[in-house]
Amino acid sequence: MIRKISTKNLEIGMFVSDVGRAWFNHPWKTKSKYISDLSEIKELVDFGIEEVFIDTQKTLKPGVTAPTLKEDGFRAKEGSYRVRSQPPESVASTAKKEDPVSELELELPKAAKAYNRALDTSKALVAACRMNKRIEVNEVQENVDELVESVSRNQDALTALIKLRRFDDYTYTHSLNVSVLSIASGKALGLSDQELKILGMGTMFHDLGKCRIPSIILNKPDKLTDEEFVIMKNHAALSAEILIEQKLPVDDLVIKVARYHHERMDGSGYPDHLKGDQIPYLATVCGLSDVYDALTSDRVYHKGMLPHEALKFIYGLRGTHFQPEWVDRFVQSVGIYPPGSLVELNTGQMAVVMEVNHDSLLCPIIKLVVDPKGQIYDRPKVVNLAQPEGRDYSIQAVIPPKKAGIDPSYYFNLKGAS
Repeated sequence: MIRKISTKNLEIGMFVSDVGRAWFNHPWKTKSKYISDLSEIKELVDFGIEEVFIDTQKTLKPGVTAPTLKEDGFRAKEGSYRVRSQPPESVASTAKKEDPVSELELELPKAAKAYNRALDTSKALVAACRMNKRIEVNEVQENVDELVESVSRNQDALTALIKLRRFDDYTYTHSLNVSVLSIASGKALGLSDQELKILGMGTMFHDLGKCRIPSIILNKPDKLTDEEFVIMKNHAALSAEILIEQKLPVDDLVIKVARYHHERMDGSGYPDHLKGDQIPYLATVCGLSDVYDALTSDRVYHKGMLPHEALKFIYGLRGTHFQPEWVDRFVQSVGIYPPGSLVELNTGQMAVVMEVNHDSLLCPIIKLVVDPKGQIYDRPKVVNLAQPEGRDYSIQAVIPPKKAGIDPSYYFNLKGAS
């Protein structure tokens, strides 16, 4: 039975089913957990959470140890799922895909072709700038048009593809990923196709200036010195200068997106220290996408965050670096659990997120892939957590696929998406 009680009345062994706050506005990694230490109650009180919901049927008897999770989402108890010294048998050899193909999966092969063509153009752009050659703007425009068309057919296919597949190094993929994220979120924000195309062009060009940054600084694996960081910050202005020098037939907003994507609403950005409404809204969308992709990408000097961790970080910039309404809209469009995320459920099962429910971010459409004992299901079941069928399930943690030995891409229709 679910009851609402005062946070101060919580006791060790009680099961908190809901803290009554949004995912980014409470101190725990999950909204439900057993109270195993008094410090957990203090965390809620210190955070200003006065009441919580508990499940009285799950309250533990005195002396019974509560199940716990490690920080990375794996069960601490020995012998639980995926705690193995060697990777498990390939999913592809044991699982069967018999579920109906979703609209997202239908779009994935088309999205992959559009992405691959744009990736070739991204490489050509970098090469042209390094050799001071003419940019083929028509090719870029054609690629952006294809990306916009894909997003119009399905908002999430391209962003899912970024997570599901491994592409070339960050130098070539970053600008394209930022373009994909910007177009997808811009579509969700209600931007017109013309605005999306301008945004797509600006984001494809936004880091061109890095070609004029000394490679010893650009590729430095360690933290930049203050002097080096000043040089690195020049890349935004240099990106705009390249477009102007080449007299490319592009909208002025394309140049502004390139120049202003590092501007921040509190004036702490660069190169011109713009504030608030001085920053073009398309540059703000680019800036959000730029931060998100940088945080979630593996780099020489850091391992990428999981998507929900990156969104929580971005939410911390709400009201300082970015306008609150744009942060909220970006989170809504990307989704807390993007397609391809591997999650642990309250039932002990593991599931792959198949689609985002944009109206209920904590309740995506999932596919159950591993049972509570760690065995891979022969026939994975699709469950919509936002529907009555999903009311018995809740996401407890996000699990790095490599540690679990599972390739989420297998559970999607990626045939022809090479």
